[in-house]
Amino acid sequence: MKLFSKDGVEMMDVKSITADGDRLVLKGKMMGAMAATIYVAPEDLWSAFKLFPWAVKLRMPLLLLKGWQASRRKAAK
Repeated sequence: MKLFSKDGVEMMDVKSITADGDRLVLKGKMMGAMAATIYVAPEDLWSAFKLFPWAVKLRMPLLLLKGWQASRRKAAK
């Protein structure tokens, strides 16, 4: 998963997301150069979820479906 700035600059390339007890562990590269391991606690994950407006939360299943379909098409090529 790649995260980009508004200008299209790659900010982070997430290589893996795993669980370590109750925390999520994201591993990847920041700004294409610096290796990073980020830990997300359950309360921080909930805080992030609260940032999404209800309109986005309701569209999330459709966005996940579109992402899955796009990844399947990309893998078939």
